Amino acid sequence: MEPVIGQNFQRLLDHLDGVADQSTNIPSGQTIDIRRWFNYFTLDVIGDMAFGLPMGFLGNGGDATRVKSAGRQEYCIPSTIDTLHRGTRLSTTLAQLSSIRCVKLVKRLCNTTNWLKQSTGAQGIEDFDNVCIDQLSERLGNGSPDRSQQDFMSKILKDREGKDRGLSFERLLSESIVFMNAGSETTAAALSSTLYFLLSNRKCFEKLRAEIDARLGPNHNGIVSYDSAKDLPYLRACIDESLRLRPPIAYALQRLVVCPQGAIIAGHHIKQGTTVAVSPWTIHRNRKLYKNPDEFDPERWFDPEQLSNLRRYYIVFSQGPRQCLGRHIAIVELQILISTLVRRYNMYLADQEMNFVIFDRFNSNPGPLSVKVERRVFVD
Repeated sequence: MEPVIGQNFQRLLDHLDGVADQSTNIPSGQTIDIRRWFNYFTLDVIGDMAFGLPMGFLGNGGDATRVKSAGRQEYCIPSTIDTLHRGTRLSTTLAQLSSIRCVKLVKRLCNTTNWLKQSTGAQGIEDFDNVCIDQLSERLGNGSPDRSQQDFMSKILKDREGKDRGLSFERLLSESIVFMNAGSETTAAALSSTLYFLLSNRKCFEKLRAEIDARLGPNHNGIVSYDSAKDLPYLRACIDESLRLRPPIAYALQRLVVCPQGAIIAGHHIKQGTTVAVSPWTIHRNRKLYKNPDEFDPERWFDPEQLSNLRRYYIVFSQGPRQCLGRHIAIVELQILISTLVRRYNMYLADQEMNFVIFDRFNSNPGPLSVKVERRVFVD
């Protein structure tokens, strides 16, 4: 897993180095929408991990891609990221309508005219499905990637004994769509939020840099390894605090009470068959649980008075047997990227007064994050 992250991250670093070099010739500094480039990175990584096929967005410097329609006509999607955002918005709405059994009707209505397809997000769903169909078809045609670590699809196609599971293309496509969405959007949002909070709180940025410098020593300016980053307590506190304030999925994930006797939740008896849910955004900012819950304060993760509640009510990846399967991959990416960026560059918000907006489309998609990037000068 780490080599895949490292290879794709190096492409991002090459681009950031170029931006930093341009900044030396521009008095006001060269800016970059780092949020968009985080999206390129996470889509390339999940394409590589899932199918052995990076999307190529980092190398191309953009997320336009060519796909085939259901009629096998080739066409261009100008932005895979924007397509995913539009489609997710409609998918979330359709999920809410499932209880009244009108999803098929609404989907048909959304596809009746080109205007409705574009305005509702139905075209976005179709386009992103086609992206995933092309990735899956190419992977099935090419076979397993020639490397020591298997891709995710290898583990889905065959069981532990190496026997073919005989899954249909439709089932494989469903898994592929989950990989490409869940494996890219949430991590890109987490990277953006963590960097935003660090650049908005320079004392935290400098404290984290000091921790990383102390671990690595003076002669390291490459990609920080997971072994070097995984045990840095302040780094993990900064990541956890960013995710507490801005969970990549703020949507209240629903759970069904299945026990015949019902369940006792927060002192209330809930009957069998009841759907229950809680929003991470709400519980993470509960004033009864945390001091100054709306403030970015990594130090709270070292406060014994708050730590028990943080551990108990921190649900950024959900909890229980249905919690996020990719949480460990996300944390590894965050630890490697954030530690390397803080170590390697001097970075600043292009606008210190910016309002870093969130668009809630099931995934909590951040808006643009414009930053200035300079190479760090290491002093012996």
